[in-house]
Amino acid sequence: MSLNKLNLLRLILFLGSLYYLIGAIAHWRGLTIFPFYDGRLYSPYHDSVIALTALVFALILLTVARDPLKNLAIFKVVIIGAILASVFSIAIIWKVDLAALGAPDKAVQTVVEGILGFVFAGALLWLYPRQIS
Repeated sequence: MSLNKLNLLRLILFLGSLYYLIGAIAHWRGLTIFPFYDGRLYSPYHDSVIALTALVFALILLTVARDPLKNLAIFKVVIIGAILASVFSIAIIWKVDLAALGAPDKAVQTVVEGILGFVFAGALLWLYPRQIS
């Protein structure tokens, strides 16, 4: 893996960590990074659990970003985790009746979050070190 590609991988992992950290803060404080916020959907308990999960994922991403080549096993888990998070995010549309909760626009946000997750996972797969040199 070339140094430029390795540096790009580290940058992507760092940016992913920053995204999840911002998401953790947003959920903890009942805020949003998207314009479709509806306070009626805020649940202190559930949003706190989401915040904790996002914080842990951000820390894992930072750990892998420090040395992706030495953390390949964790890196594989990160890729799987990003894909699962994206699938779950989009699956929310079928599981939760957002219109009945008074937040029909939240579906757009959910799709955007899922697509961003798939883009992130795709970038990680593209940058995955195929050989150690």
